Amino acid sequence: MHIGFFTPEYVTAANPDGGLANYLRKTGWALAARGHQVSMFVLAREEAAWQDGPVKVYSVPSVSLPAGFKRLRYLGQMLKAGAQVLSAQRLARKAWAIHSLNPFDLFQTSSYLAPGHALSHNGRVPLVCRVSSYSPLIRSAYGAKPSIGDALSDWFEVRQVLEADACFTPSRFMANTYARLVGRRPDIIRSPLEDIPEDIDPNFYRMHFLGKKYLLFFGTLSRIKGVDLLAEALPPLFEKFPQLEVVLIGRDDGLPDGSKVVDYLSSRCQAFANRLHFHTALSKPQLFPVIEHALGVLFPSRVDNYPNAALETLAAGVPILGSDDSSLEEMIIDGKTGFLMRNGEAGSLSAAIQRLLQLSPEERQAMVDHILAEVASIQKEDRVGQLVLYYRSTIEKFHEGSG
Repeated sequence: MHIGFFTPEYVTAANPDGGLANYLRKTGWALAARGHQVSMFVLAREEAAWQDGPVKVYSVPSVSLPAGFKRLRYLGQMLKAGAQVLSAQRLARKAWAIHSLNPFDLFQTSSYLAPGHALSHNGRVPLVCRVSSYSPLIRSAYGAKPSIGDALSDWFEVRQVLEADACFTPSRFMANTYARLVGRRPDIIRSPLEDIPEDIDPNFYRMHFLGKKYLLFFGTLSRIKGVDLLAEALPPLFEKFPQLEVVLIGRDDGLPDGSKVVDYLSSRCQAFANRLHFHTALSKPQLFPVIEHALGVLFPSRVDNYPNAALETLAAGVPILGSDDSSLEEMIIDGKTGFLMRNGEAGSLSAAIQRLLQLSPEERQAMVDHILAEVASIQKEDRVGQLVLYYRSTIEKFHEGSG
């Protein structure tokens, strides 16, 4: 099959983070390894084309508004939503140009920002939508109020899901959210495991964290991911466990009041400043050794969707500490492969961390063994194979319906 993906983000050397970007990269590479042809259509600042391993990537300039339009309030917000539609049309034009030379069998779009909106009901190629998030829920978790522009963007995302020929999501949590709030329940296809990088670079780990006993957070530093809860959870743990250190790696998206997460945590943990470490996003070869040697990895998300970062942690054989009612409960067997905390509660996060830190060496080894058994079980599921079967079923139904 020739499969075209539509996305607002993709992994590059300059921007290695992003859950959607990393999902697409690993899935594209996995599909290509099974003999399928994969093309990525990405909204970016400029037009370009390059080969990312076995995947062909086409970047298309997104439509942006001049700075002055942003000051027009309601009109500016409506124009911003219009720019989103025009950007989707640019992606579609690029895809159809490629299609005329090398036909596609199927398109897959993310729900986020509706980059495949212009391909709905196209009548030629079936469109699958992967539900990556529900923006009103994400916005609520961030603590922000929606603008008119946000509401319009949300509407396009919902239409993207409702009008797709098929839609799926990796978690029951998100499937239930859409069934309840949108009226269409996506199918569930779990994301595949992360492959351990072949070109591991241990130098960053050795330079900064060799021999340290640390907890790790990696990803986007924001209220959505619950990182702000660490401000209350960590000080008593630093007091009780004198050797404990905490490492946070990723892009700082800030808090609702405009302050940076780094500044907020630093001020609240000022007495333990030398035991709190921040760093910008790392490439996977640099990051993996930091994951591998962590005591545990923190996922106190208020909302999530079967995150790739948690899959990377499992693949490394490291315990996960995550929140319930967020999709993380679908990835953690409490007390066996990690520990669950109550969503949004700093005290519960602190208690979960304490449970981890108080494990005996024998109990910790038993947890690692459970994690590795879970990873082996996931590998047997052949999630990439499930996705291929889903594609083939969608293509068959599409052509039956149009025949």
